[in-house]
Amino acid sequence: MSDIDQSIAFYQQAVPFELVSRYQLAASDVYHPEMTSKKYGNIEVALIKTPTVFVKLVDFDPDTKAPPFVKPVIGPGYTHICFQSPATNPALTKFEKKGLDMVSRNAPVDLGGYGVTYAYGRDPDGTIIENETVDRPRRQDSAWITHIGGATSDADRIADFYTKFIGYGPRRRGEYSNFPNMDNIVAIDGVALRSAWFAVRNLELEFWEFVQPATPDRNEPADVDQIGYSMTAFEVTDADAERDRLARLGIKMVGPAKISKGWKIYYAYDPDGNVISVQENVSAPKSESIDDMMWIDPTTF
Repeated sequence: MSDIDQSIAFYQQAVPFELVSRYQLAASDVYHPEMTSKKYGNIEVALIKTPTVFVKLVDFDPDTKAPPFVKPVIGPGYTHICFQSPATNPALTKFEKKGLDMVSRNAPVDLGGYGVTYAYGRDPDGTIIENETVDRPRRQDSAWITHIGGATSDADRIADFYTKFIGYGPRRRGEYSNFPNMDNIVAIDGVALRSAWFAVRNLELEFWEFVQPATPDRNEPADVDQIGYSMTAFEVTDADAERDRLARLGIKMVGPAKISKGWKIYYAYDPDGNVISVQENVSAPKSESIDDMMWIDPTTF
């Protein structure tokens, strides 16, 4: 992000939020050189605990405020983070009061009359926040992160990859066109989409292939220092075993493991060049693991 203090202040207004730790360290202690667009010295990190996930805010240049990066809705790459909240206390209203830059038209949009409304907006860094306001929420929190979203040039290719990576297939696939309410959510007329959703233990992974207008193809790796949402981390019990399992499936890590703040971390890229990691808690506090956040049963969610 461009300003870590600004990001903390923005999200803290709408989401139950615990600042677990905040520190500076050398960029080389946690990232491989090929993962960033240039060489950095010290970076600043804030680890945030929300009801369902940890969010790691990283300021690669703490002494300089960078301009926002407004990634197109159609991608490619990670495009949004989704917050759900109950209709009785919508997070959308709180985000709007903090200056959310609305993307959706006629927001919030009732997509199908099933008790959920949707709205896209941008945070101070230009990153899209999706707000889903739910009549019958599954959780009692005032707001929580329910999924991360990415735009892909090939929904079948990305679904095949994550089926291997996670170990099971998508819980749902879908195709949409001639759907004015969907047009209003993404603020694009005549949109046509293909999609895939995966449920993991504490959130979902959502991928959209924009067929019209088409998501640009991106086969080269993304830079982790790009402003916005740049990486997804998966916690595992044995990082070395997971590295070996993925290697047998043709998924290779970027360099050796990094040991940082009590975590063993391997990095990789998915077919769209998105940065992903598998990481094992080897000596960090147990409170930094997702053990008490695993509320989803992927077989029934």
